[in-house]
Amino acid sequence: MTEDRTGSPDRTEIPDEIRLDNPIPVPMTPLVPTMHLDGVTMDNVNRAERPTALMPGANEAGAQTEWDASSLDEAIRWLESHADFLHKQSYKMVEIQDTMGGSAAPGVPGQTSPLGTFPRAQDLATKHSSLFTSTQQGVRKLAEDLYQAANALREVKENYETAERANAMTAAEMNRIFADASNEPA
Repeated sequence: MTEDRTGSPDRTEIPDEIRLDNPIPVPMTPLVPTMHLDGVTMDNVNRAERPTALMPGANEAGAQTEWDASSLDEAIRWLESHADFLHKQSYKMVEIQDTMGGSAAPGVPGQTSPLGTFPRAQDLATKHSSLFTSTQQGVRKLAEDLYQAANALREVKENYETAERANAMTAAEMNRIFADASNEPA
C-alpha cells in the first residue's frame, strides 16, 4: 500500500550528538530574538501512501473498468435506492422545522423564537430556517440528480445491450459465411 519513490526511510533523524557545540541561533521575531536547534527530524515526503479507508473492500469492485449488463443493473439499483432514501428523508426533515416553530416562525414579528428570548435568538432562528431550507433543497436536488444518473445509466445499458446484440449477429453471420465458404469447392 505504501510506495517509496526514493528508497529513503519514512523518517530521518539527526540526533543531538551531531549538532554543533553551541545551539544555532535563528532570528524569529522581535519578541522572540533567537531559537535553538537541538536536532532535526525530517519526514520522507516522497513516500506515497494510500489510506486503507480508500482501498476497496473484499467484495467491492474498486477501480474496476470493465462492465457488463448485470453490473450496470446493480449500479442502477444502487443509484435509485439512494435517491429514494434521500427523497424520503427530505420530507421527513420537516420534523426539524416543526421543532423550530414551523416554516413561518422566524418571520413572525413579536412571536417568541423557539430558541428563547435572549438577544439574537430571533436572528439565530432565522439563520436556522434559512439553513434548513437550503439543506432540504440540496437533499432534494441530490435525489433528483441520482434519479437522472440512474436514467442515464439505464440508457447506457440499453445501448450496450443493443451493441452486444449487433456484435453477436455479426459474429453469427461471419460463422455462416465461413461455413458456406468451406463447403464451396476451391
